[in-house]
Amino acid sequence: METTDAFESDSGTDNQASEEKSSAEVSTGRTRPRWVGPAWALHWLLRMGLAVALLPYAWTKIYHVQMGYADYSDAIVQYGEMSPMGLLWRFMAFSPTVQFLAGLAELIAVILLLFHRTAWLGALIAALDMSVVFLLNLTFDVPVKQLSGAMALAGLVLLIPNVPRVVRFALGRSTGPAISGLVWRNRIFVRVTRWVSPILAVVIIVGSGLATGISMNWGRIGPLEEISGVYTVTASGKPTEIEGTDHTTKEITQVAFGQVGSGNGKRMSVRYSNGDFQDALYSVDGTSITAELYPIRKGAETLIRDYSGTIELEYSKTDDGEFLLQTDDAQLKLQNDEERRFLFDRGFRWGPEAPVNR
Repeated sequence: METTDAFESDSGTDNQASEEKSSAEVSTGRTRPRWVGPAWALHWLLRMGLAVALLPYAWTKIYHVQMGYADYSDAIVQYGEMSPMGLLWRFMAFSPTVQFLAGLAELIAVILLLFHRTAWLGALIAALDMSVVFLLNLTFDVPVKQLSGAMALAGLVLLIPNVPRVVRFALGRSTGPAISGLVWRNRIFVRVTRWVSPILAVVIIVGSGLATGISMNWGRIGPLEEISGVYTVTASGKPTEIEGTDHTTKEITQVAFGQVGSGNGKRMSVRYSNGDFQDALYSVDGTSITAELYPIRKGAETLIRDYSGTIELEYSKTDDGEFLLQTDDAQLKLQNDEERRFLFDRGFRWGPEAPVNR
C-alpha cells in the first residue's frame, strides 16, 4: 500500500528518511488519495518534457548558432528591408555576450529541472525565461509564439505545488522545505531512482552539450577570408548577366562578403542600381569565388529557400589594397566602404565619451 500526504517534503532529508516515513504511515493506517501518485507521474513527465524542449535552444544560444554573429553581409541591408524577426536576430547577433547569457539562463533552468530536489527552482526560472521569450516572439512576430507560450505555462504548472513557498519568500517569511513528491513509495524503486536519476540527468546535460558543440564546431566563426568586407563597386568591361535575375554586373553598386562561416559557406549580399537586394552564400578556393545566389529579395520569405543561380568570380588585389573581381569579360573594382563597416568595426569603449547614437 502506498502511503503519504498529498504533497511530500523531502528537502533536507534523504530517501531513507522518506522510506521510514512511509513505513510509519502504513503502521498508522494513513493513506494518500489514489490520484496523488499519477499526478506526480504527470508532473514528472511535464518536467522532463520541458527540460528536453529547452535544451536545444539553450545550447544553440551558448554556441552562438541560433542568432549567429554580426556579419558584414548585413551591412548593406536597409532598416526598412528587415522583417521584425530579422531585426531581433540581428540585435541578438550583435552582442554574443547577451546571446550566451540568454542560453545560459535556459541551461540553468534545464539543470535544475532534471534534479528532483531543485525542480521547483528550475520551473520558476524556466517560466521567467520563456515568458520573456514569449513576449519577444509576440512583439517581433517570431513564428514560435505558441511553443514559447506553452513552455512558459508548463513552468508555471510545475511550480504549482511550491507556489505557497514562493509567496512566503516574496513576503519575507520562512518558506519551509520544498514540496517534491515521489511517484511511487516502493523501497526498491526509491533506492534505484536515488542514483539512476541523477546519473541520467548528468548524461543528458553533458551529452547534449558535447553533441551540439561538435556538430556546430563549438560556435567558432572560422577563418576570415581575405575578401571579407563591405565595398562600393565600379563596373567596367562587357556586362555579364546575373543568372536568375534581370540584372547584369554593370548594375552592381555595392557588395559585401561576410566573415562568419557556416557549413555551406559564408554569407554575401549584393545591391543593384535600382535598389534591388540579393543575398548569397559564397566559398573561396584560392582566388576563385563561387557564389550561390538566392532570388532578389521581395516580400515575405521563409528561412529555407532555393538558389536562383550561380556566379563564378576571380579576385585579385591591387597595389593600393583594393580588390578586382573578374567574370567573363566584366570587371568589378571594389573600394572599401568604411561607412558601411562602422557598425561592425567600431568595437567596445569603456571610458566616458560623447554618445554615438546614429
